[in-house]
Amino acid sequence: MAIHKKENLIADTNENGIKKTSLSGPERGDKMITVKEIFIDPGVEIPVHLHPDVEETQFLINGELTAILGDNEFIMKSRDCMLAPAGMPHGFKNNSNNTARLLVMFPKINPQREAVENHKTSPGIPEKYVSIREKMEPFEFAPGIMRYDMVGDFSGAKSSYFSELNFSPGSDAPNHYHPHHEESMYCLEGKLNAVYLEENNIELNEGDMFTAEVEARHGCNNPFDSKGTLLAIHCVLNPPPRVECD
Repeated sequence: MAIHKKENLIADTNENGIKKTSLSGPERGDKMITVKEIFIDPGVEIPVHLHPDVEETQFLINGELTAILGDNEFIMKSRDCMLAPAGMPHGFKNNSNNTARLLVMFPKINPQREAVENHKTSPGIPEKYVSIREKMEPFEFAPGIMRYDMVGDFSGAKSSYFSELNFSPGSDAPNHYHPHHEESMYCLEGKLNAVYLEENNIELNEGDMFTAEVEARHGCNNPFDSKGTLLAIHCVLNPPPRVECD
């Protein structure tokens, strides 16, 4: 495990208008979770496909995409989130004038992928699997920390939990460890302070990422003067088993 600084990350692929960078996964030494950041240029699409062996979470950091999930086709906007269950066709088209930035997560490494040909859809948002930000209300996770739960058993997940935590200045999430699974943490905006093993002051800036191994002490707090936002990404269902520690 290491803190992966945005400026040091090199894209795995950058062709045909799609740039993909591994943030968690076997390339980073992780054993249970895969996270990738994807930039999709205007006019470009990720063709419809499916993963027969695992579900996938897609969180739109910014931009606008036409999403395909099952038989549905709909617009995803910034901070919307979608779960594609194992075996369900899905894909994206960027019909906007701006590059879209997408974060995707698999609760395993080396997921299988199969192309889906001649897939037909109709307009509409699925009743399940999609979290639309403008319709969601956050709740207080800890003093000064508001949380949006984006993916979990409530959205049909089998082994994924994905949440966004907004840290007000001076707020602090308790240090803890997970006895059976890894957790990836991505600094979505602003600046935060990470705790990892014996280190208590690891600065995270926007776009930085780290994954805590099983039983590794970790946490996050905001000693800075402005809000910071963290994505907490687990390869288990909510609530993820955790043990608080000093």
